Amino acid sequence: MTRIAVIGCGGLGVPAAWTLALGGARQLRLIDPDAVELSNLHRQIAYGEADIGQPKVQALAHWLKKRFAGMDIQVVQQRAQAAGLDALLDGCDAVLEGTDDANSKFHVNDWAVVKPRRRVATIAAAIGRRGQHFTVTPTGACYRCLFEAPPPEELLSTCSVAGVLGPTVGQVGALAATSLLHALRGQADPAQSALLRVGPRGLLRTAVQPAADCLCRR
Repeated sequence: MTRIAVIGCGGLGVPAAWTLALGGARQLRLIDPDAVELSNLHRQIAYGEADIGQPKVQALAHWLKKRFAGMDIQVVQQRAQAAGLDALLDGCDAVLEGTDDANSKFHVNDWAVVKPRRRVATIAAAIGRRGQHFTVTPTGACYRCLFEAPPPEELLSTCSVAGVLGPTVGQVGALAATSLLHALRGQADPAQSALLRVGPRGLLRTAVQPAADCLCRR
């Protein structure tokens, strides 16, 4: 069976993990360093007041197991970083990345495209009323084909600074998880080799061609 890692158990990771379970995934590895805070509750629907102060990975695993029989969920309460990422994701066939950390998204992309075994990853982000996701497959373009490198940290906004609407992360997290499931099943999906953006005016797809000098082409 396929084990899927969910990196980030917040606004995107919660609906993503729920959608993965709804789609039949029964082996998950939840990765997040944080504990549940009161400010999380309005958009991270798996958590309640009784979970405040508890590790997100444990609270989310408990919430999922109550709703889906036969779930095999591993929990890792730490941040995903480039050093040690191979060990952190050992045994996983796919990753859904949904953190606020731009560097994490590139680390996951590089894990997915490295030879000899290419893997599947969906990289998602959301801020304010907008969100986006991109699915990396063994034969298509990767995240670096579109964004060569992470932007400077001083140019980035995070949910804690700029805020994000609950419906936005719910929609983006669910779409990202659906895209990942499609890729694992060999099914076509609009986010494969494309950036799919969600905003007030609906969905906008930007196709991405593999860059000749990109890591995924080597």
